[in-house]
Amino acid sequence: MDQPKEDAVSSTEPNPAAAWDPTVDLNDLLEAFTLERIDPDCYRANYVVDDPKPLYGGQVVAQCLIAACRTVDDDRLPHSLHGYFLRGGAAQEPVLLHVSRDFDGRSFASRRVVAKQDGKVVFSCTMSFARQSDGPDHQTAESPGWDVERLHEFPSGRLQSMQMRALVPFELGQRLPRKFAARFTADLGDDPVLHLASLAYLSDTSSGLAEIQGKDVGYLSSIDHSVWLHQIPDMTQWHLVELEPRCTGAGRGLFTGGIFDQAGRLIASTAQESLFRYRRQ
Repeated sequence: MDQPKEDAVSSTEPNPAAAWDPTVDLNDLLEAFTLERIDPDCYRANYVVDDPKPLYGGQVVAQCLIAACRTVDDDRLPHSLHGYFLRGGAAQEPVLLHVSRDFDGRSFASRRVVAKQDGKVVFSCTMSFARQSDGPDHQTAESPGWDVERLHEFPSGRLQSMQMRALVPFELGQRLPRKFAARFTADLGDDPVLHLASLAYLSDTSSGLAEIQGKDVGYLSSIDHSVWLHQIPDMTQWHLVELEPRCTGAGRGLFTGGIFDQAGRLIASTAQESLFRYRRQ
């Protein structure tokens, strides 16, 4: 029997409040991004791992992005994604991806993607695509200023084909911080879809609320997730992820984030809402 949403593990991300595992080293990102075409608008992600932990949400987000990209013209790329984690997924099972072609205009296109396991929706999202065009390029977000060479190596845990660095040296039992740098070691080539999917994969990595979690607050599982893509990145280069808590209340918490390249350009903006509740006694 399904649990009510408020009691279920509604995110498929690694537990941001848990200790980060320094012993895991996975390098199958491109395999996780490989989709089997079932029908014109239906795909299956067959990558599975023998892992009792929930399926990582960023992986499902990236797979949905790749599936949607296969249904639009090559000159259109995603610029925003808004999704909902509905059930916890299983890392040992494939994911079926259904794409709905909601709109195709001269400049924009819109897609809906539903990700299922065992006939049940684990994640759903809407995605908007735009033709690439010239326009004013002005950044109002303040660049954080950072030097990757002065950061400390941080284990990537269950994350695929990724190197990470943080402001402080890693210690056993430490949580993934709100501010860290990451790059991908997989050969992403010059395909912008693979780079954007990698950014989507990265965007669900940590929580902006974990640091304000007290002993009375339980697991911060994610409810919804949004990404705005401002630039086409090169995700084999280092990028800084900076997350900021905004508020908690009514059993939910909101944090926002920015992903910056080494030149200080804001590559993407994110927002995520999580359950934020007292532990059961």
